[in-house]
Amino acid sequence: MDAKRTAPTFYQLAQKNSSFLVPFLLLLLAVGVVQILYRQGIVLLWVNQRNSPFADEFFRYATHLGDGRWWVLAGLLLLFRSYRNGILMLAIYAVSGILSSILKSLFDVPRPAAYFEKSLIFLHRVSGIDWYYAHSFPSGHTTTAFALFFLLAVWSESHLAKFAWLLPAVVVGYSRMYLLQHFLIDVTFGALLGTVISFLVYWRVEKYWQQNPRRWLNKSILNR
Repeated sequence: MDAKRTAPTFYQLAQKNSSFLVPFLLLLLAVGVVQILYRQGIVLLWVNQRNSPFADEFFRYATHLGDGRWWVLAGLLLLFRSYRNGILMLAIYAVSGILSSILKSLFDVPRPAAYFEKSLIFLHRVSGIDWYYAHSFPSGHTTTAFALFFLLAVWSESHLAKFAWLLPAVVVGYSRMYLLQHFLIDVTFGALLGTVISFLVYWRVEKYWQQNPRRWLNKSILNR
């Protein structure tokens, strides 16, 4: 990466990553309609009833794509190849994680396990997955997943690759409902929050670095 490269404008960043953003916005619109027509509990029951042994195993592991520990590790490893990219990944994770935690504390919304407390015995449960009862809004895993997968989309060159990064983020969001950890509104807001944070942090940091160039940003731990 060149230290003299031009940071994208807000519009340029949106246009270049339209292959991720346009399908994402259409998905938000569709999900918004569902939330207007149906109660959160009804939507979650619909998801819970569509289970299978394969889905249990798949979502048990897929949900960890939104686990912040893996993204911190990925950011630290990136520092060995590029200080710029490693710092961006760690910064986006930090901002998304902090804001998500603040919102969880402010709203303190009961999780599905608390909402369905009297009928939990009738719900499908994935073995080995602990249920939590508080701080449901927003979904932290979903926030992290959309924030970091959008960053990967920004770094990708082809439109197909940019679109492809949306898919695992959606899988993480769905997994949080499948595992009875969050409601649809928690996942929806988490997805929106993560994407917006990633977009704004990337845009502002790249703009700052253009105005205040640092040679070391184009180096790495292995290449000083």
